[in-house]
Amino acid sequence: MTHTPEVRYAKLTWPEIQSYAQRDALVIVPTAAVEEHGHHLPLDTDVLIGETIALRAARRAGHPTLVMPPQWVGFEAHHMDFPGTIDVDWDIFVRYALCVTRSLARHGFKRILILNSHGSNRPLIEIVARQTVIEHPDVLCAALSWWELEDVQKAFNAVRESEITSHGCELETSAYLAIEPERVQMDKAVRDIDDGGSPHFWSDLVGKRPNDDAKNPVKYMEIWSAHSRTGVRGDATKGTAAKGEAVLDAAERELAELIEEIAVRPIRSGKDHHEPA
Repeated sequence: MTHTPEVRYAKLTWPEIQSYAQRDALVIVPTAAVEEHGHHLPLDTDVLIGETIALRAARRAGHPTLVMPPQWVGFEAHHMDFPGTIDVDWDIFVRYALCVTRSLARHGFKRILILNSHGSNRPLIEIVARQTVIEHPDVLCAALSWWELEDVQKAFNAVRESEITSHGCELETSAYLAIEPERVQMDKAVRDIDDGGSPHFWSDLVGKRPNDDAKNPVKYMEIWSAHSRTGVRGDATKGTAAKGEAVLDAAERELAELIEEIAVRPIRSGKDHHEPA
């Protein structure tokens, strides 16, 4: 019987953690949120999808990889009109995540990947990654959101049936259906898309432009209830487990490739040019 190595960081003992650090293991830090996702999806949608992708990729990768417990609180102020959402101030989110990366660096880990699954965390995880490198120049800390993976975008855009993917949408509904279908209330799934788009005011999780007039989108986030009746933005009725499995497979595959790339990437030191020549 083949033994599958444990990749969940918190399931290991401290000597086992020390052994992984000595082997130059990579650590994935999932960041997410507990928030409303319409009438049909549970509040843990971002947490479940992000952690699932991280675990699948860690098990697939050839390089030793561990997955931290997800940081389940996110920057959520614009979603607070919908009950259930838990909001954490942006600076608390950043400080918390930095406490995690500092701890990992203290234990000898040199390669850290922040894998995000909540939209409004995106600017914050980049700050965390940059600050980690500033504080620990011998550490490679990178960050991205799972839907930014090119293989995910190709896989989903090939089968999508909705014009917008954003929140509680066809993409997220499909992913959840592929993981825990019994928790999805598809009889309550809806299409909830407002028409407030314009050439510079549009967004799509997997990068599909809404029309030929669309240009580079500006960064702008309305209070969520201003453009959504149900908490959904997209067409959740088009979600299927088959689409979700295609997306999860693509995410697992490319993230495992990224792990292998980070594992061999040189960590280069800078030079203080204030010193005399």
